[in-house]
Amino acid sequence: MTLIRRTPGAHWRPRPLVFATDTEAHRRLLTALRRHLRHEQQAAGHAGCPVDIVTISRTVLAALALRVALPERAWVDTTILKLRGNLELLLCENLGEPGPQVGSLREDARRLLDLCSPSAPPLPPLHAYELMRALAGTTRSFAVLYQLRQSARERGQ
Repeated sequence: MTLIRRTPGAHWRPRPLVFATDTEAHRRLLTALRRHLRHEQQAAGHAGCPVDIVTISRTVLAALALRVALPERAWVDTTILKLRGNLELLLCENLGEPGPQVGSLREDARRLLDLCSPSAPPLPPLHAYELMRALAGTTRSFAVLYQLRQSARERGQ
């Protein structure tokens, strides 16, 4: 027996990594990762994903910053994805009593999320920029509501 044979797998030819490209494999992988994350969070006592107000505020400020010209489309699309994720996370949070203002804000958020869903038709650059700014404004409103709820909860304890 040679020294190479003593190392498990040393006689195998090295092959490049091949990643799955079909959507069904990606869906199964994401489902398994979410399930694993959920089990870890339940074991640690977490209710869900934490809301990072600093990251949300930075993304909102970058989106609402005044510009002379339209930013690059790739940056707008990336910012829309970030804002969409932040807004969906804030919508999952319990923001207290559903009053008429919170209800109308939720309706606006749902309409905006429908406009930037993957199944929506592609938008022209100016419309995408305006959608990004509208998402940023709504996300900022939900972030303020979330902060008020957190401060009220801390005072109550």
